Amino acid sequence: MGNSKSQSKLYSFYKAVVTVIAFAACFYLFAVCFVATYRLISDLGSVRVLFLNPILILLIAFAAVFAAGIFILKSEKTMGRLSKFENADTYSKAMRILKAVIFIESVLFVISINGVRQNVDQLSVQQAAYSFSWGETETFTPPGYLGIYPNNIGMAVIHYLLSLVAGHYNNTLIMLINAILVPFIYSDLAEIGGRFGLSKKGRILVMAAGALFLPLQAKSVIIYGDVPGMFFAVRAMRLAAETSEKKISVKKTAALIAFPAIACLLKNNFIIFAIAVMIYLAAEFLRQKRFKELYIPVAVIACSVLINAVLNLAVGAVIGHAVSEGASKWSWIAMGMQEEAGIYNGYNASTYAASGFDQAVQSAAAKESIKQSLSEFTGEPNYGIGFYTRKVLIQWSDPTHCGFEFPSRNVYLDGNASPLAWLLASPFVISAAASCLKVYQVLMFLGSAAFAVTSGRKKQGSPALLLFLTFVGGYVFHLIWEAAPFYTMSYMVMLIPVGTAGIISMMKKLSKTTLKELQNARFTIDSGIIYFIAGTLVFLFAAAGLGTVRKQLVDGMKEYKAYYNETLSQSRNPVPEGKYHLVSADPACENNVDVKVELVRYAGRYRMRLLQDGEGDNVYLTAQNNSIGVSWFSNDESQVFVILRNKNGTYTICRGADRAFFIDGGNSMIKLANFMNYPFQFNTEDYDDLIKEKPGFTWKLVPAS
Repeated sequence: MGNSKSQSKLYSFYKAVVTVIAFAACFYLFAVCFVATYRLISDLGSVRVLFLNPILILLIAFAAVFAAGIFILKSEKTMGRLSKFENADTYSKAMRILKAVIFIESVLFVISINGVRQNVDQLSVQQAAYSFSWGETETFTPPGYLGIYPNNIGMAVIHYLLSLVAGHYNNTLIMLINAILVPFIYSDLAEIGGRFGLSKKGRILVMAAGALFLPLQAKSVIIYGDVPGMFFAVRAMRLAAETSEKKISVKKTAALIAFPAIACLLKNNFIIFAIAVMIYLAAEFLRQKRFKELYIPVAVIACSVLINAVLNLAVGAVIGHAVSEGASKWSWIAMGMQEEAGIYNGYNASTYAASGFDQAVQSAAAKESIKQSLSEFTGEPNYGIGFYTRKVLIQWSDPTHCGFEFPSRNVYLDGNASPLAWLLASPFVISAAASCLKVYQVLMFLGSAAFAVTSGRKKQGSPALLLFLTFVGGYVFHLIWEAAPFYTMSYMVMLIPVGTAGIISMMKKLSKTTLKELQNARFTIDSGIIYFIAGTLVFLFAAAGLGTVRKQLVDGMKEYKAYYNETLSQSRNPVPEGKYHLVSADPACENNVDVKVELVRYAGRYRMRLLQDGEGDNVYLTAQNNSIGVSWFSNDESQVFVILRNKNGTYTICRGADRAFFIDGGNSMIKLANFMNYPFQFNTEDYDDLIKEKPGFTWKLVPAS
């Protein structure tokens, strides 16, 4: 009997720790995200972090959501209609419809960039798989990509295996697989919600909330293992929630053990999900005295930890030498403590190279860097507080979680970018999406904090703990690791079921509180409200000392407005629509060509309609292999160009990622020639030397009458 009581106390302590940390993290994020929003500007040649927030508009929208929810709850007619969703057939139909909606949203993102190549790490993984297919193994040793980042070997192997069936660089197939899996991630989360008390209506709301969270749907275009890894991790969480209530079949048990390992194979970061599953199952089995089943959580974490080691041994056997250990983990931690607030700055790769690709040497240097950072934080506490406040904001306060960043950063790099991609990359669409998602964001943090308080007071175990464990693990890990809102998106999704449950609970309480009760003060102030009042006071006290962020809010708003209203419009559309003489700016060819054109903007780019004797025909300049000719209007991408502004006042006219108009002085022909890559920026200010060396790529656009 005594042992049972001690086990009960231990479980209660464990549950209290998890829910208190979850409440603290969620409420803190609610408070800081209400005050500040993070924006990463990376298309002007350098990365800059800005903080801004239209608090008044957000407050009005926030209040409107609660008012609408309370109105619905008080309307017997509306609630009567909604009660139909408790019917099994209606519920199943609604879930199928919402799955279809989420799938269509994901497919729209896929369609938008279909034909546009991947970039940065995703492309490097594909290239590694391609080179491996014809026997090249240098990529597995430094300075090869997988030699520095061996954590991506799993995804490279999967790309290689897929290539045996579907060929290399088959991005469309992989993106469509992602789009298929996204709806099932939300439906699994909805089912987990059902296991901690969400009604069928509540589970439908979880799916509806998923349909509103576009950043995950946008992640379908990333062929980096994130979406399939998340699918396997969340499916394992669903199985864990099921097995915590009853013993499951051998087949399901095998899947429960295997799925987290598959997720870790696709992306190492999913080890956080595996650890959460292990802790949750171990606690539940001990509480229920199901000691014989304790092998399951042990097997979950063992398989998840060992799978990459086994894969590396297998790959090493194939290539004939051991796989590189890669950059030291200490270098990632050191980078996470450097300005700008832990954003990736290449420290891990550069110091690995500087150490002669000796991990031990790099680890020692990284530890010294960590000591130096800690010394700065302790020596200047205000700086330390400001640093980690900014780091939290960078990771959690961007409501889009950089979900629109991939289309935005790639449409200018490829001549095949569709008008839909340009629409998704437009500042108006991103700004509108961010505004709506901001309300969504703070609601989810508030709802999750509220649910943590109420679930923490319940005596029975709850699968919600599994969601909170995963979220807390991600929150703590990324305080230490590289700062990136793209990575925290996965943990934000974990809050959707608990956030939805918390918001529903809060609205129900508010809907039952009448004006008369408020006047007579007859309603009960429970511990949850006390937590919120205390939390608000603590936050206001803390915010008073965060002068760094307060100043950045003011400066960030000014800079962002200038960026949005002036720099952005000029950089993406540097020349107004109208009639111009297209003249070579090369002194040697200045009089060799004079083409009169009318510039017409098209999805952030330009078409050039040829003008003859002041009259315009339906004839446009057209890319024809290596030269520029003319042809009738066509929806073909060959008639669409990007105009870049050069620092010397001239322009460069680009086709695709690295081809540009070039004047052939010998026969006065406009040709297409190799120029440069211009990722993440839309001017050539950083290429002054190149412009001077190759004046044949420069053009004047002289206004014509």
